[in-house]
Amino acid sequence: MKYLILISSLFFTVMTAQAQTGSWKIKLNNTLLLSTTHEDEKLNSKKIKLADWKKTGTLEVSFKESEPDFWWRSFLFYDEQDNELYRKDSTTLYKMPLATLRKIFHGKKEIRIYTTVAPKDPNFAVRIRRVHLCTLRLP
Repeated sequence: MKYLILISSLFFTVMTAQAQTGSWKIKLNNTLLLSTTHEDEKLNSKKIKLADWKKTGTLEVSFKESEPDFWWRSFLFYDEQDNELYRKDSTTLYKMPLATLRKIFHGKKEIRIYTTVAPKDPNFAVRIRRVHLCTLRLP
């Protein structure tokens, strides 16, 4: 019985650790802002120019899974006070028009983009954790 519990907990630990592996890209108006595989709030922070912020275009967030078809991925958009302002569920690629983004983040100084995963199998329980993808500093 002890071995079963040990093996089960080890399996869930490994699966949770593997759930957040992959690479991601952040593009603004088809210009690559960030492409990385590592979570680092200081390095994954980019300042947006006023001219780019006022253009008509899109913000694109894409995540390439290490193990596709095992997790539901969500993108979460937070402000500098850690308030969730927008969420897009069940996707690995999302393009948001800048006009919509400007409305949501009007008067804010930062956009923090996170991702979370949930297992596709509802009987599989894991701890869901936010992974910081990028911080965009607004003009």
